[in-house]
Amino acid sequence: MALSSPRAAVRSPNRTATIGTESRNSTNNGVHVARANSSSSSSSTKVTHRPKVYLISDVHFDGQNKTFIEQMPKMNDGRGDSVLIVAGDVAEKIEDLERCLRLCLKKFDIVFYTFGNHDVWCTEDAEICSREKIDEVFKLCERLGVKTHPEEIANAVFIAPVHSWYEQEFDTEEDVEAPEGVSIPPPDKVMTDYRLCKWPKLDQWKKEMTIKIGSNSNNSSSITSTSASEGKSSMSDDYYISKAIDALNDEDGKFEQFLDNVKRAKAEGKDVTVITFSHFLPRIELIPEKRFLLYPKLTQAVGSNILNERLERVSSILHLSGKDLHTHAFGHTHFGWNLVLENNVRYVQSCLATPKEWVRRPRSLVVGEFFSNAPGNAPLLLYDAETNAFSGDENSSPSKNAEYNPGLWAKYYEENARDPSNKMLAPWVLSYVSRVWGSRELKKSMMMASNADDLPGKSGKV
Repeated sequence: MALSSPRAAVRSPNRTATIGTESRNSTNNGVHVARANSSSSSSSTKVTHRPKVYLISDVHFDGQNKTFIEQMPKMNDGRGDSVLIVAGDVAEKIEDLERCLRLCLKKFDIVFYTFGNHDVWCTEDAEICSREKIDEVFKLCERLGVKTHPEEIANAVFIAPVHSWYEQEFDTEEDVEAPEGVSIPPPDKVMTDYRLCKWPKLDQWKKEMTIKIGSNSNNSSSITSTSASEGKSSMSDDYYISKAIDALNDEDGKFEQFLDNVKRAKAEGKDVTVITFSHFLPRIELIPEKRFLLYPKLTQAVGSNILNERLERVSSILHLSGKDLHTHAFGHTHFGWNLVLENNVRYVQSCLATPKEWVRRPRSLVVGEFFSNAPGNAPLLLYDAETNAFSGDENSSPSKNAEYNPGLWAKYYEENARDPSNKMLAPWVLSYVSRVWGSRELKKSMMMASNADDLPGKSGKV
């Protein structure tokens, strides 16, 4: 995620809470790993070991995080049981993306990947658009042996990349109350995506989708029904982009085959474990409320209801009140996060973010045993097939005496109900938006009254 100005950081609530995590442990019988070789995603090699799955997002390899990737511990031991999920925002240049993925393949036996917004940025003189760049990224991954489609990595253990984009309709919560003299601009005036992401087929997508939806008025995800429910006469451009990107998941029938494989495992009486991942957010509950965000309109450009509809197709097959497990990993917002919502799905973000963010707000980036982006550290261990435990499960901590850190904001929302009806800006947000987007008179008064020690972002604080 990138903003032209400013970074969409938040400051922490002035409290620390203890989160209780639920143990949902079961044992798989007879594990094998199906691994595609570099030349063909349909070829597989059986490996009789129980994999460990690691997670990382928002790598920004073309920045100062290159050293982290270069010095990651070597997890592959020749047995084929180390897996790395890379949940987007690796690099703006495709050659940097290739360098990063090659390094990851040297450290892990299997690498899964989906693109983020940074990965599809196009410079002003670029010869290809963002949609064409996605195709180039997929070709690169196929050539390297990086997986961009769902796969069963062990007996009844599935990993499924879900390619996605954000839409403004994702933001269903009320706007905050800006102080007098403050005008907070919309995302297309602030975020770099709207300048560097090129979608020349947008008008064609709009026409095709309108025709398709018009011929099927019962489509639950139709523009008509969505507009009616939200009181809107038209959808945002982002909506059509999100629909077009979501359709990539259905190419070659790979996603349907994945769902059929999950159903088959269930029919065979197995306890199923599914790890889906995307770059963007499927639920608005995975980002702090607007009153806590330095850029309160950020929720319009972080997530996708279309993405969530696809994930719900997965959850509907599973028996999540029993021994089946579904965890969804994501990125984009640069917050450490591990939280189980009411649907019994665990949502996890473990991001490298930027070195500056680790200095300014480290507590909001830490999650579990991933506590630093310093070179030599390992990504978050998300899942261990040996215990069938996810990061945050009672049995997942290497030390039984160590309290698991679910992330600053995940911990906050475990103890505090989300209240979007509260439109009052947090003090640090009020101060920030007044200085950045306030009138000339307001900015002047804020500068005169400001105290540097009271500003958010001080090292060690969020």
